[in-house]
Amino acid sequence: MAREHRLLWALVLGITLFVAELSLAFLSRSLALLADSGHLFLDVFALGLAFWASLISGRKPDQRYTYGYHRAEVLAAALNAFLLYVLAGFVVYEALERLRSPVSVLPRPMLAMAVAGLFGNFLTAWLLGSHGKHDLNMRAAFLHVLGDALGSVAVLVAALATMFFGAAWVDPAASLLISGIILFGASRVLRQALKVLAEGVPEGLSLAEIAAAITSFPGVREVHDLHVWSIGPRFPVLTAHLVVGDLSLREAEALGQSLRKMLRERFGIEHVTFQMEGGACSGPSCNGPSEGKKCAR
Repeated sequence: MAREHRLLWALVLGITLFVAELSLAFLSRSLALLADSGHLFLDVFALGLAFWASLISGRKPDQRYTYGYHRAEVLAAALNAFLLYVLAGFVVYEALERLRSPVSVLPRPMLAMAVAGLFGNFLTAWLLGSHGKHDLNMRAAFLHVLGDALGSVAVLVAALATMFFGAAWVDPAASLLISGIILFGASRVLRQALKVLAEGVPEGLSLAEIAAAITSFPGVREVHDLHVWSIGPRFPVLTAHLVVGDLSLREAEALGQSLRKMLRERFGIEHVTFQMEGGACSGPSCNGPSEGKKCAR
């Protein structure tokens, strides 16, 4: 099955489970189900972003958006994380209220939804798992769905405890656990989105290591004004000033091609811009040799 078709089926399954779980949460008055439906919403949103990204990944940049539309995914993720903070705050408040004043819930709908949710999570994981080893986008969605299985387990435990022991406190306690899972996932998404928007060095890359790799090439005397950031997930970008002395244009072009190949194969950076210089430049847009020495340590 094609990658986009697997994502579409996983998205349809996620939306179906979300609607069913949200409906049963109001029917059974279960706060744990309501909290888990919020976590499932995060899964659906993540799958939607993955599907949307797979559709527009081939869209070429235009006159208005010269880097393309990669930042739209980052902005959507940041908005999603903010909404999840609001949802988790509401659930935590309600859970604390119910711990003080317990509310009776209907355990049978909770139990049925928990079992259906677990089955749906495993089916979705199967749909995404075959591509997860080779596609970071699919892998992120795959791991996200596996995390949601923990929420279904928490609802299952709450339903059984209520059914057999009449422990009304287990439902709000389970909702607090699920809220913690939601906040952890939302914080991670928000941190990654803000790092992209702030043009920080992407995760897994070291500026000093990249500078050392560049200066190790014969012909590169110095590197400065080295900047590494990302336009969006899986789209790292690098710009740098290279002091190459009196190399000819042909030699400088050959050096640039070799450096680009190294950066692509070793660091996964394909979008690279070099400014070749005979000597270190100066001025407000050039930080000069001191930065290059600092980066190359």
